[in-house]
Amino acid sequence: MTVRILHAAPFATPSPGGFIPLIEQLARSVRARGDELAFVTLRIAEVPWHRALRDAGATLHLVDDVRGAIAFARRWRADVTHVHFYAWEPAFTVGMWTTRTTLFWHAHSTTLRAGRARRTLRDTIKYRAIGSRVERFVAVADAIAAEIAALGAPRERIVVVPNEIDALRFRPPSGAERKRARAALNLDGPVILFFGRDPYLKGADVLAAALPELGPVTVLTVATDEPTRAALGEHAHVVAVERVDDVVPLLWAADAIAIPSRGEGMSFVQREARFTGLPAAASDLPALREGAAGATTAFFPVGDAAQLARALRATLAVLRAVDAPPVADNGLERWADRILALYEPTRARLRTAVR
Repeated sequence: MTVRILHAAPFATPSPGGFIPLIEQLARSVRARGDELAFVTLRIAEVPWHRALRDAGATLHLVDDVRGAIAFARRWRADVTHVHFYAWEPAFTVGMWTTRTTLFWHAHSTTLRAGRARRTLRDTIKYRAIGSRVERFVAVADAIAAEIAALGAPRERIVVVPNEIDALRFRPPSGAERKRARAALNLDGPVILFFGRDPYLKGADVLAAALPELGPVTVLTVATDEPTRAALGEHAHVVAVERVDDVVPLLWAADAIAIPSRGEGMSFVQREARFTGLPAAASDLPALREGAAGATTAFFPVGDAAQLARALRATLAVLRAVDAPPVADNGLERWADRILALYEPTRARLRTAVR
């Protein structure tokens, strides 16, 4: 008996980030069990992670919108339908309502841009009415679990599965590797790494306001827009990377990472920084506290630029880890095992039906 597992996500991003490696590992684990995995996502031009997913054993299907994704899911006759992020879950659930599929919603990030979760009628309809068809709500952190529960998701059907990374890949650099990584970007002096795809949520303005207190520094930015780069450039030298398939050399090249977010789920870059030995200055958010175990992290109050400056001075004073042994831990396999365990009731039901 073959179980057909569909994962769906509106992931129209050229870089794989931390998310795609998880799906790759899941595809390998599913294939090893003799089952099938399909990944349906938004259409973009062919990028390296498309081939990586196919090589891992996934059927990759690209669509123009959620309607195309639902049409594929119905044709493919998925036994399990696992929908990631926040954009597609209601439509997908309604579209698959009359099928036999077991549905999962996977909450990766905060829905809050400021303040507490305040449940609206729309939230109640989403999580209670439409969500009544959902087997489990998967949250990447306890903080996100509490948030979606406040918005209406039934607590008894929420499970926390933290994001994971491969610590053998995200390891401290050797001295030579660090030197090469910095030379490739022409970096000199103290370097602060900043990921800012959503400038407001990631706190780009807070970092910009903190920079005058630091003296000469370089800010190495990833996926930031021109206004953000201009604001950071008023008080720092900015080296901008628009797209990167491998963030490891960036983590090796930096002296500290700034995470001045106003909201977070379970930050991939925080975990990646931790395992590469990169100190962090991070907003004091519950999800970032969860992810900081074992890391050198200076926390500061959300939105407080003066405290961020102090936290960055503290992290820049930490001797950067080099030539340290990696942590022998492939968290990707652990994540895949935990996700597959959620599907066991469906597998058991299908076995019973075959008899």
